[in-house]
Amino acid sequence: MGLLEKAGNISSEDEKPETKIPKKAVPVAAPAPVKAAKPVKTAKKAKRAEKKKKPEKKVREKKPRAPRVKKELPSDFEVATRGQRLTRRIVDFLVSYGWSLPVLGITGWGLYFNPTPFIILGLGLIVFNLWFMPAYAGGRSVGNWISRTRYVNTRGESPIWIYFTLKGMTTLFILIGLWAVSVVMSNKGFGETTGSQIFSAIGILMLIPPLLDYIMYKLRGDLGLWDTAFGGVWLVRTTKSTEAKGWLKRLESISDFTESKGWLSDEEKSS
Repeated sequence: MGLLEKAGNISSEDEKPETKIPKKAVPVAAPAPVKAAKPVKTAKKAKRAEKKKKPEKKVREKKPRAPRVKKELPSDFEVATRGQRLTRRIVDFLVSYGWSLPVLGITGWGLYFNPTPFIILGLGLIVFNLWFMPAYAGGRSVGNWISRTRYVNTRGESPIWIYFTLKGMTTLFILIGLWAVSVVMSNKGFGETTGSQIFSAIGILMLIPPLLDYIMYKLRGDLGLWDTAFGGVWLVRTTKSTEAKGWLKRLESISDFTESKGWLSDEEKSS
């Protein structure tokens, strides 16, 4: 019996189905990306043809220039008379440069003296008449007060103080320039030292602004060099000021005297 049971067990084991071991899935590699083919280089001529054509430049139309506005004196003012112009020049010269006359006279006689006090006094008078007076007295120098004149621009206002300074220094330029010319002529040249040569050249160059000023007055009749450079400045007539006080009132009384003598004539400047 024991043998039969063993044989039955063996036959039953043979009839059991075989268990299969599942195989592991092998990962499949992703396909490599296909590289895009490089564009074939074309010839230089082909590249030039592919480039976009530049737009043609537009020709700018020339705009007509606006006509220049003529510098004219405002209608509210009248040009100063010839007598007023002459009186202003004489008075301003005596106040600003009158001190130079005795210095030149003494030097011409060959006398030895110390000119320093005269020069200091002269510089003070120049600053007073060409800077202080225009700034303090409403744009009028001593000569303007006595001749009853003033300077105005195209807006009817007084020009800035530097205009009075440059215009008043015209006489100084002439004096220095003539002195330099006389030195050059006496030495028959510009001198031996470098300093004398430079000073003589500067002195002669100082004659250019007064010469241009004179030529422009002769050609235009109303505006000189500095008048044109500052946008148009004219010497006009004024009336007696009722607001003048102190020493300005004394200048007004002197203008009454000059007018009574006929020095401020109504004859207009013809040239």
